Amino acid sequence: MWNDIEPRFNQSVAIKARKGHIYSPPATSDRVIVFLNTQNRVNGNVRWSVNNVSFNIPHTPYLIALKENLLHTFSQTPPPEGYDFKNYDIFARQNNTNATTSDAIYRLQLNSTVDIILQNANTMNPNNSETHPWHLHGHDFWVLGYGKGKFDPINDPKNYNLVDPIMKNTVPVHPLGWTALRFKADNPGAWAFHCHIESHFFMGMGVVFEEGIERVGKLPSSIMGCGETKHLLKP
Repeated sequence: MWNDIEPRFNQSVAIKARKGHIYSPPATSDRVIVFLNTQNRVNGNVRWSVNNVSFNIPHTPYLIALKENLLHTFSQTPPPEGYDFKNYDIFARQNNTNATTSDAIYRLQLNSTVDIILQNANTMNPNNSETHPWHLHGHDFWVLGYGKGKFDPINDPKNYNLVDPIMKNTVPVHPLGWTALRFKADNPGAWAFHCHIESHFFMGMGVVFEEGIERVGKLPSSIMGCGETKHLLKP
């Protein structure tokens, strides 16, 4: 059986910014969010989840809902920014039958610096963990580091690459490993961050960030029509 996990991991670690094209990241971040990637069952169906929450896409687009104050169209309960780090065993097969679904979003302070830790884990199948390519809309991010096993929030940040990290908008989190990212929340709007395997995204492996929505200009009526925006549609 072909197993290329190790060479793919080593390739990821080896990629740095090209000399002459280095854009240094901020030395520190204002906020750290940890996303545990798991496979779950919700109502008997296999789903993917982030911090035990499987993402549902609402009928009303977030950008319009936020600008037009249609806040009842999606959950206002803040989604979790971490998981049970002490007790969750990423190496063990989990039943994960207690996942929930939500369409809540992460609200970011405009122009703040945010660290994202993508933590991979075993699926519901024994000795199985998958690669997930995560893609961020509306931004590029610095890839600060990769690691094997469970991310250590005390020691692993000491080894972040703050000298010549590459900037990307899509990055893998390898099986039973972690990936650390840093980005500036400097683009007003509502932006998806999700696994770029489409089936995984539609099965719940994704989140949405909102930042500086008050800086977004008036939206054209021509984009209305979905969900509860029908009454805003003008010919």
